[in-house]
Amino acid sequence: MSGPRLRTAAVDTSALVSLAVPRADAAIDADSPDPLRYLLTSCDVFVPPEVVAEIREIAQYQDVHAAAASNVLAARNHYTIEDPYERDDTPDARPTFGLDDGETDGIVLANALAVDGFLTDEFGGSNFPLIHAVLRESRIVPTPRLIRDYARNGHMTREEARTLIAAIGSHRSWENSPYVTQLLQCLDE
Repeated sequence: MSGPRLRTAAVDTSALVSLAVPRADAAIDADSPDPLRYLLTSCDVFVPPEVVAEIREIAQYQDVHAAAASNVLAARNHYTIEDPYERDDTPDARPTFGLDDGETDGIVLANALAVDGFLTDEFGGSNFPLIHAVLRESRIVPTPRLIRDYARNGHMTREEARTLIAAIGSHRSWENSPYVTQLLQCLDE
């Protein structure tokens, strides 16, 4: 990561699915870097049970997102599932942030564990500032930025990062995002 190294992370459903798309899409070169694998082997990853439930639901479909979700489930030994509401230092019930349950639980878990980053695909619209406002010590790390930072830190080439962001983005509706456009321009610098 640019800035402090990502040693611990809480991750929401959308980020996990996005990071798993490269191995789920047969059109992506099998020799390209695997951002999900890199995340799961480079830091301690924490996932709330609600995110796992959402991933199981996605895995029931017959598309690239389902294949990606199945890949996340297959990697189960590489992340820790922790219920944030079973901790003494969190609320007993889900707070109302105006986000979906997986994102909310991920934020509660990120705050409870004081992880380095909260990974999400929320980087457009009103959810990004909302997530930023409710995170206490963790920084928000949008999925495309994580991939860009992997290139900046030498874990993959800039061209590989550009290819991954474009390929994932075609499945995750990132193509017209000004945020993603800016990240891609940073890869050219």
